[in-house]
Amino acid sequence: MTSRDIGYKLPENVDEAAELLLSDLLMKHLKTLSNMTKEDFDLLCDRVSPYLAEEFKLWQGNEPLLDSCYSNLDSQEVDPTRIILNRVKQMLHDFHGFLVIT
Repeated sequence: MTSRDIGYKLPENVDEAAELLLSDLLMKHLKTLSNMTKEDFDLLCDRVSPYLAEEFKLWQGNEPLLDSCYSNLDSQEVDPTRIILNRVKQMLHDFHGFLVIT
């Protein structure tokens, strides 16, 4: 298997990963995500977690991000991708102000 150029620097902590994910979402996706029920969010997480782990190289050497995930354990969550996605959801809920899209 050959490695491919992903075109961006891999995130090294949970906040960087969450910010990178948020920066890729359209406004309508941000709104949908912020209004999701817990059940819908759980389904979304189940579907995107494998892709997220691959994209961020969680199991292929991105030790800084993996360490950050495990140092940010929230409740009983031990899946690093779910920790990142929970942070995305938290950032959306904590956001108060203007969103600048560049």
